[in-house]
Amino acid sequence: RARRCPPPLLAMSLLSLATLETVFTFQFLLPAAAIAAAMLFGMDYLAQQDRAEKKVAHVAAEPGMALTLGELASYDGTGGGKPILLALRGVVYDVAAGAAHYGVGGQYHTFAGRDVSAACAKFNKTSTALLNTRWSDLNSAEVALLDKWEAVMAAKYPKVGTVSDPENLAAAPAKEGGDAGEVAAAADAFSTQLGLGMFDRGHITA
Repeated sequence: RARRCPPPLLAMSLLSLATLETVFTFQFLLPAAAIAAAMLFGMDYLAQQDRAEKKVAHVAAEPGMALTLGELASYDGTGGGKPILLALRGVVYDVAAGAAHYGVGGQYHTFAGRDVSAACAKFNKTSTALLNTRWSDLNSAEVALLDKWEAVMAAKYPKVGTVSDPENLAAAPAKEGGDAGEVAAAADAFSTQLGLGMFDRGHITA
């Protein structure tokens, strides 16, 4: 018995369904492949960071250091045979144990060799204008966040000295007037509250 060919409309419907299935499969597979590639890249990046950290010969800082801001700047992890230091409220910490974060290529490398009080208090790691800035200009919420960061730093890293010329810390960056200034102030307040919330929820711990 001869096979009957499907009617033209049925054939077109079957073809359309097959095409849609292919399109949907592609649409779902493409994001999945992108996510998988991103995960592999991230894992490889972390592995490279770990290998790089193990290759670095970390040098311990001598306790009792008294450093000017200019001298502190030379301990930013770029010079061989030196520890990686940063200051918080004028207290100098040896953060070589966190070289993956504070060393060259780390996400907090800009903090190395500087007093980071204002940046921590405003929960802002991107604005270099907040580095080596006076912490006496902070508001009460920012001081509360800085207290929490100070406790974390003291628990994780050894104190090795002090900044000898805190009078040379810069004033806080001046806010613009008008709407731009209000937006900047609101952004600072939001960022500080975000930081406090992360501590309160246990997302940041020593």
